[in-house]
Amino acid sequence: MESPFRKGFEAEYGDLLFVMAEMKKKTFSPDELDDFAVEVDADDMGPEEPDAEELDTEDVAAAESAATTKLFMEKIKKLEAEVVQEHERTLRFAAELDNLRRRSAREQADLLRYSGLEVIRSILPVMDNLQRAIAAAEQQNADDPLLEGVRMVYQQLSAALEKNNCQKIHAEHEPFDPKFHEAISQMPSDEFPENTVLIVTQDGYMLADRVIRPSQVIVSKKA
Repeated sequence: MESPFRKGFEAEYGDLLFVMAEMKKKTFSPDELDDFAVEVDADDMGPEEPDAEELDTEDVAAAESAATTKLFMEKIKKLEAEVVQEHERTLRFAAELDNLRRRSAREQADLLRYSGLEVIRSILPVMDNLQRAIAAAEQQNADDPLLEGVRMVYQQLSAALEKNNCQKIHAEHEPFDPKFHEAISQMPSDEFPENTVLIVTQDGYMLADRVIRPSQVIVSKKA
């Protein structure tokens, strides 16, 4: 009668026992025995470890990859810096172009506004002479028809100047202002405050907002 242990062993390792029994019946050649030994040794050795050459190759590849990545990142930083520089250069160029455009527009506007400056300056001495002639004639004979004709000429010239945006500077009894007045003398006065224009000896003129000739004046001072 078989024991329970034998039945359990045969049930668990029956296939292995069969193979061992068959191997006892078979005669192996030396080459087959060597192949079997190699297979057994390979199984006993476990997973194959990479050799030193493979490790060196992997290290070199990893180092090359790291160097390539570093070089690539440096190029990206360089390109970013160049983009920033080009952007700043573009902004500066746009600002300079805008300033140039504004300056050119302002110069063109000034050219149109003051286009008759030299002609007007050449007319002003004629106006001065007409004023002097009128003042002298009024002292002798205010009803002289010739004087009336000179007045008409003076008025026509004044109207022509005003039409071309040339205005006379009204200075009499105004506070002295060096931007519009040129003081040639001082005179004591109890009637007006100090530094008040008492007498205009020569009219001044402005073309638009520019003084083309200041008024020559006598200014008050304390008596």
